[in-house]
Amino acid sequence: MLSSKEVMQLEDFLGMEQNSVQCLNHFASTIQCKETKQLFQQMAQKNQQHFQNLSKHLNVSQTLQ
Repeated sequence: MLSSKEVMQLEDFLGMEQNSVQCLNHFASTIQCKETKQLFQQMAQKNQQHFQNLSKHLNVSQTLQ
């Protein structure tokens, strides 16, 4: 079971991951080089996966409390 402080930290990490995804997608949309665009898109996808994993943990902890 997560403490309230841990839940708050997870929420902070969720916000950071969400911001990262938005920034990386923005950069990918503005870059002309296909290889660099693809790299930014892959990084955005990875951060989206992190966001989803953190969300699962946060949802589980909230249902336990």
